[in-house]
Amino acid sequence: MRIVLLGPQGAGKGTQAQRISREKGAKHISTGDLVRAEIKSGSELGQSIKDYNDRGDLVPDEIIIEMMKPYLDEADSWILDGFPRNESQAEALDRMLAEIEAELDAAVALEAPDDLLVERLSGRRTSEATGNIYHVEYDPLPEDSEEDPGPFVQREDDSEESIRRRLEVYHEQTEPLKGYYADRDILAQVDATQGISEVTDDILESVEKSP
Repeated sequence: MRIVLLGPQGAGKGTQAQRISREKGAKHISTGDLVRAEIKSGSELGQSIKDYNDRGDLVPDEIIIEMMKPYLDEADSWILDGFPRNESQAEALDRMLAEIEAELDAAVALEAPDDLLVERLSGRRTSEATGNIYHVEYDPLPEDSEEDPGPFVQREDDSEESIRRRLEVYHEQTEPLKGYYADRDILAQVDATQGISEVTDDILESVEKSP
């Protein structure tokens, strides 16, 4: 299984990638996780990436591509979450796959309206102790400190202003990839406003139907 999950921030790419990874044994490769790890390291590259994230801008292609290369080489079965984000990254992915004689099985686009995504993202809180992500409405913070002591913080890039800027960037740069993959007959579109399990089932069904 080699699939790309497309969709705006908050559509559930990370959640779905984790579920499919557990069920099918494919490696979940999250660009966001790699980027956050680099930021946490405090490196010069990490600070540069943080500046892009705080502005709601995409990290430059060459940085993301170099970060992804070893993971694509090491795993035979994977789910890409957050990559590619534009056509030049998609073309770079095609070149990397050609080098290792692999093919992309499907590109799955998770669809949800912007206003719902703003509500989802602006309510997120991350535990500094465990890294777990909660939501003030949909997945409330644990009351038991032994379960998760926190503290629980809102990421800077989860402010409404930053979210709407990221959605604009998604529509301008990433959404056109639906056409890129539709032309190759490997695109599937899934309603991400459904329940989590229903979305997972739709993704797996679409992948099974892919050429």
